[in-house]
Amino acid sequence: MTKSLYERGLLRPADVAKLQRVFDQACGTRHLVPDSEGGRELALTLLALHNAGMVDEDLLTAAVAFQPPERKRA
Repeated sequence: MTKSLYERGLLRPADVAKLQRVFDQACGTRHLVPDSEGGRELALTLLALHNAGMVDEDLLTAAVAFQPPERKRA
């Protein structure tokens, strides 16, 4: 039997909308430009958390709402 798109790990439209809301809020909290290196890292983190089973919007928001320390560049 062929698996549906969603059973193969693809996001449903509601999941995409939820992740976008969390991403937008976290970008504002962290003062990130969405299309920056920090924004891309945030997006990957959100996808990883969601794929690992953290699907509750409030939990995702809490997980990424903090302002991480600045990394020193060599």
